[in-house]
Amino acid sequence: MPEKTGPIEQPASAPLPALTPGPGARVALDVRGQAVVALPDRVVVLDDDFRHMRAFDAVTGAQLWRLEAQQEPGGRHTLYAVGDRVLLHAGSALVAVDARAGAVVATHSARAYNGGDSDCRLEVTHGFTDMGRRWTAFDPALTACAAACTCTKRLLRCDTGAPIGEPFDGNEINLHDDLEQAATVLCLGEPRLFGRLGGRYLFGVRRSEPRSEGYEAIAVDDQGKVQWRRPELSAAVERHLWVDGDVATDVCWSLEDTDIVAWTCSTGQHKWRAKLEGAGQRFSRDARLVAPGQLLVRRRSERGLLVELRDVVTGKQRWRRSLPPDHVALAPGEDPNVLVFADTPVFAWLDLRSGATLHQHTRAQDQALARDPGGDGYVRVGGPEVALLARDGRLLQTVPKDIQGVEWVGARFVAAREDSRFRVYRRPDLDVALAVDGSWAVEDSTSALGPAAVLLREHRGEREPLRIVVLRAD
Repeated sequence: MPEKTGPIEQPASAPLPALTPGPGARVALDVRGQAVVALPDRVVVLDDDFRHMRAFDAVTGAQLWRLEAQQEPGGRHTLYAVGDRVLLHAGSALVAVDARAGAVVATHSARAYNGGDSDCRLEVTHGFTDMGRRWTAFDPALTACAAACTCTKRLLRCDTGAPIGEPFDGNEINLHDDLEQAATVLCLGEPRLFGRLGGRYLFGVRRSEPRSEGYEAIAVDDQGKVQWRRPELSAAVERHLWVDGDVATDVCWSLEDTDIVAWTCSTGQHKWRAKLEGAGQRFSRDARLVAPGQLLVRRRSERGLLVELRDVVTGKQRWRRSLPPDHVALAPGEDPNVLVFADTPVFAWLDLRSGATLHQHTRAQDQALARDPGGDGYVRVGGPEVALLARDGRLLQTVPKDIQGVEWVGARFVAAREDSRFRVYRRPDLDVALAVDGSWAVEDSTSALGPAAVLLREHRGEREPLRIVVLRAD
């Protein structure tokens, strides 16, 4: 969410119009604040003065605690939630708060200014998944926190915000355009945090040898000490390549246009390499684990979509096929937002045993297709009806309802915007639960509150705090 920069002199906030939810919905919380994040069963808000934080029960709206998090606020303010901790990144400060007890755990320098020109922020990963600002269950073997800027990454302890070791840096180059009176910062050898496994942080960083070019793969322990370096993986961990991993099998992989390489994540030892067809073509590409031990490799060019399934441990190809370029190949139950470029894409669900097409579904230009958090299938919205699809793409049900501008789909709610009107619909009947004007959005961390709630925020201008609302269907 866009957070405010503070402190500035705040004018008196205009009175807020009352919210009138529809039948079957209720407003559990309606407060003002400069930033917000959700944890299971509670919402934490940064107060208007940028100094205090409050926690509210997500069911009753009761205030649980209030504390002074900082005395001299500055810069941009962003909240992150990891386990039972809330991390406040405020300018150059990083404040760790115990969200259960309502107490400051520690305050450290982030050495990454939130609100400057270097696009500094916190990165939170779980295994090999970038969590963004979603609530993350803390696991000391899998969860990683880092302060990240344009050309540097610095590991942090997720529970206290304390720095871990020294930062990893690329080569920062400042370019000045005298004619346009503009400056651009380029980074060569930008450090890449791939994830964490077995307590080790896995990176691709600039080669350590003097006058060496390119990257190397490294593993770092929880004290910041490098456990191993693998310069032989330089070509596999370059900035432009797709790199991912599987926690269960301890296998990492990298995908180029016609080459895929796999290695043991915890040791950096090479496992297998495969040459792929399509020499001379340029591809958009990804390789994702879609079932235990099964790696689905997709590469799209102007000529078509090449799809193959491989064993993630051995690299053995199980099947291969090609599809037209407007197709999107999906494993049953997989997120549909993969390599979608056509205005009216054809989604094809593939049988992982043979590669055969199970079902196909064409999405119109005014429609959206999303995983259904209320089940294991999909929801299609937009146009004259809402459709429910099974996990293999089979059409299950259609409900006559024209919902335009869908921005978010939850298990019990759907949020949509049409012009300046923001609506929340209650599932499954899709009656309007809330209709408001203004710059409303669903907060990134809302899923932490469970299926019966949605956390909303209204941006009311640079000099006014946010309006923060929890809408419930229980």
